[in-house]
Amino acid sequence: MIALAVGASALGAGVATAETATSGAYTFTRTVDNASPKIGDTITYTTVSKKSGIDGYISRFTETHAACLTFVPGSAKVTKFHVGGTMTETTETPELTATTLEVTSAGWINNGSKPVTMKTSYTVTASCAPGTVYGSGLAVGATVMGNGFQSSANFANLGPSITVRAADVVDPVDPVDPVDPVDPTGPGTGGGTGSLGSLSGGLGSLSGLFGSS
Repeated sequence: MIALAVGASALGAGVATAETATSGAYTFTRTVDNASPKIGDTITYTTVSKKSGIDGYISRFTETHAACLTFVPGSAKVTKFHVGGTMTETTETPELTATTLEVTSAGWINNGSKPVTMKTSYTVTASCAPGTVYGSGLAVGATVMGNGFQSSANFANLGPSITVRAADVVDPVDPVDPVDPVDPTGPGTGGGTGSLGSLSGGLGSLSGLFGSS
């Protein structure tokens, strides 16, 4: 059995949100740089792994996401400890499905002073429904140094979530001043006097128990 502890922090619409989970000596923190993106925006998830006690190794990150998000090629980057003694960022080639992204390694060393960080970016496509809350998840493969013990943890609902907003409607007369979607006859948002309308939904809340493996 893997003991899990999960916490969430919602910082408000349009800004980063973070959620944290623990499994044994490992702590995983995930953030998204924009919790309320518009259709057409690009969002970036960041996953940070830290381990207390003896060194461990991260061998796999598997990220789950909404099918209406499209991975930005070249955006999967991992920062980890390099044998030369520095923290180094590399661009990874992930395995992709419609709803998952996975990066693997022979083992990235992981401890309190040598975190492993993965960043991935996605485009919010028109397939996303405005007002809908979309969650995300994380699965991890790890090895404990010294005994070769293989372990894994699955956080099916370890967000953070995003709430999608409708794209701005472009004014055909004045393309640089989008039409207010609430009041199309009123001034656009470009002049600073329009309104983007109210957001529906919210960041949602985690429910149920996380699975473990």
